[in-house]
Amino acid sequence: MKEKDIMNLAAQVEDWMTAIRRQLHQNPELGFEEEQTQALICAKLEELGVAYQTQRTWVVGLIQGDQPGGTVALRADMDALPLTEMTHLPFGSRTPGKMHACGHDAHVAILLGAAKVLSEHRGELAGNVKLLFQPAEETVGGAKPMVEAGCLENPHVDWAFGLHVMPHLPVGTVETRFGTLNASTDDLKVTLYGKSGHGAHPEGGADAIVCAAQLITALQSLVSRSIAPTQAAAVHFGMIQGGSAPNVLCDKVCLTGTLRTVSPPVRARLKRRLREMCAGVCQAMGCTCEVDIVPDYAALINHPQETKLVLDTAAALLGETHVLEAESPSMGAEDFSYFIEHTPGAFFHLGCADPAHMPAPPLHSRGFMLDERCMALGAAMEVALVNRLIGKER
Repeated sequence: MKEKDIMNLAAQVEDWMTAIRRQLHQNPELGFEEEQTQALICAKLEELGVAYQTQRTWVVGLIQGDQPGGTVALRADMDALPLTEMTHLPFGSRTPGKMHACGHDAHVAILLGAAKVLSEHRGELAGNVKLLFQPAEETVGGAKPMVEAGCLENPHVDWAFGLHVMPHLPVGTVETRFGTLNASTDDLKVTLYGKSGHGAHPEGGADAIVCAAQLITALQSLVSRSIAPTQAAAVHFGMIQGGSAPNVLCDKVCLTGTLRTVSPPVRARLKRRLREMCAGVCQAMGCTCEVDIVPDYAALINHPQETKLVLDTAAALLGETHVLEAESPSMGAEDFSYFIEHTPGAFFHLGCADPAHMPAPPLHSRGFMLDERCMALGAAMEVALVNRLIGKER
């Protein structure tokens, strides 16, 4: 394919993508429940003559080029969120309590649009394209089990790319950054054990609630005094549970929260310091504790050559003034990280807001809407990345 023709090729499948996206938007499904979504994807791949395999609720498609060569993977997540939609769109969610509030319906439509263009031009490819339709990004994470099941093998994936629509950016804009784009996450559970007693005689017990208050306050310095000011991290406790009566010293409190970091060394240091601070505060307060830190998503760290490829490709398609480099990582998590832990790749953001109606409602809000014109641009980016890597005329 000639790169100058790719935007036009993507525009030709825009209506097809829009119809798919609206059908998905009306029928949102939560993580690892995406059976209707999976069935629709499989039907469209059959329509395109693209081979595919399924496991659980994910789909892995394979477009084989006319000649042998490397393999490029393109990923789209496909699950919805447990929200009741309040957009009043004519194709709004038909299921109360479920909504595509993060644009994953558009991600699926974009990848199918790219697949349509690429499958129609497979004779111009020297290599393969894997289509990774991933479940459960919003919940337990579908990327890691897909990798463990071998989605990056047979054939081996040499490069992986993914995108996410972003309502803080206008349509026609692409954003990414070198290095860390999204933070890692760890789930925290701290259980404090004190000694029960009567509220009138506190000297006879050890109040786990007072200990919890001291610990929460102390942990506010975990980030500011444990890592360099130029690093980024966040620790947050969103739930506290404890106590059985107003006049009884509490003997057990559970704190649950999250730790977010942008690099493996910072992640390791803060986990160690968190355990040390919990033990120290509890000892000082006459209590004991158990600290459970459960790893969640890894940090999404873009590879340098692939990041440059995204930036160069976007500049060629959209113009340099429409390409942005994010100043700092997002502290939000993104499990595309597991794909590029194992193979070179990069992730980028696709502007999806109508420029005439900004600021737009954010992701994960009941009013989230996207300008569907972004989908043709997303498909063009994916096709152009493939073309630059395995296109015969690259």
